Amino acid sequence: MRFQKASSFDSSSLWNIHIPDANSRDTYFTIHNVKEAHKYSKGKGVKIGILDWGFGFSIHREIYAGGECFNDNRYNFDERSEHGYWMAAVLKEIAPECEVYALGTFIPDDETRWIEAMAEGIEWVIENKIDILTLSHQPITNKNRDRFDEIVNKAITKNIVTTFIHYDNPNNILPFMLSKKHNYKRDPDINIFHYDYNTLLISEYMNYLEKENEAAKSRLYLSLSSTSPVTAGFVAILKSINGGLTPMEYKNILVQNSYQMEYSGENADRVVNIGNAVKYIMER
Repeated sequence: MRFQKASSFDSSSLWNIHIPDANSRDTYFTIHNVKEAHKYSKGKGVKIGILDWGFGFSIHREIYAGGECFNDNRYNFDERSEHGYWMAAVLKEIAPECEVYALGTFIPDDETRWIEAMAEGIEWVIENKIDILTLSHQPITNKNRDRFDEIVNKAITKNIVTTFIHYDNPNNILPFMLSKKHNYKRDPDINIFHYDYNTLLISEYMNYLEKENEAAKSRLYLSLSSTSPVTAGFVAILKSINGGLTPMEYKNILVQNSYQMEYSGENADRVVNIGNAVKYIMER
């Protein structure tokens, strides 16, 4: 991107500029062979729930098949197009024909209430026969881990596939970015391309205009695509072809159809080739 100085720029009411097609660029799709997968499946008919906030639910109704707010913050759910909306947009890039359901659950600064909001959301998911659940937030602390395991495992026993980052429950598909460095208790199941940035930070852009150096430039963008909705999209592609497998079977297919690569000086294994995974599941 070429930057030009502006004589004045009012950033008081805007903190970012979202770039909706960031993860449609060739480099992103090439790493996971998504274009090949799309020849056979785009996730048609598969229902994916997002446990999050900031969906812009009343603004972007075209992207959502449904949803509900469980955290008593209807304004964030309906009017703010932030983290939940970005998650939904990524899902629609990876699995364009899936059905996205917004589940307003995040409660900052009160993990216990957040967990209970997710418990309500998961009960809704079970009742409404959602196929996949995805979550992209900070790790759950030991204080609430047993309760969180209880509600997530209940979903998984109903054959709901979960793709949560920072969650090393063995029943969960645990994605990570293209790297071997992690602090989880177990190795991640798969690695996902996480270097395609889709949000320009206004404050950092202003800083860059003032300093015009590479250090400032390197902080301009924030990746909000996350690894969890990409993984959920991959599962949707597979599930649309064969919806009768268990969560563990979908996990194993992704793992088996992965490869090793070097990216930005780091070696990463289990990098998903979703194109190969599609051919594999079609031959079963």
